[in-house]
Amino acid sequence: MNSASFFKKLFVEHASHSLIQLVRYGLVVAIAAPIDLGGYIALKSVFHVYYVLAATISFTVSLIVNYLISVAWVWTGHTGRQRHVDAVVFGVIGIVGLGLTDLIVYAFTNFAHLNYIISKLIAFTIVFFWSFGARRWLFASRTPDPMIAV
Repeated sequence: MNSASFFKKLFVEHASHSLIQLVRYGLVVAIAAPIDLGGYIALKSVFHVYYVLAATISFTVSLIVNYLISVAWVWTGHTGRQRHVDAVVFGVIGIVGLGLTDLIVYAFTNFAHLNYIISKLIAFTIVFFWSFGARRWLFASRTPDPMIAV
């Protein structure tokens, strides 16, 4: 496979292969992460918002960005559900991710006495894998797609 074909499969064509979905989801998170972390730091440091509330607000804003890009580029298969049901499922996964984020940030900041930014980065890493796994499981196309050779 030549490089043009590889990049077309990776960035343009339908994303049915889990490795392609992981790469694309990683890129989506790379876009959403500065919104999440930057908003978190700004809310906490500049506006003096309680760090767990700041984590909640910044996560929610980045979740919206993540959703908009993900449904257009990562989870492009047909699940067999109506679009609004998929949006609710995506949101529920996000709410679980938010709960994990808040719990991890609180625990690592209060009990492990880590800096609130380090706590957020730990939460971010854990929630990335939770979110990808859950979304891969629930949003992978329900109709069989041929495996894409990478």
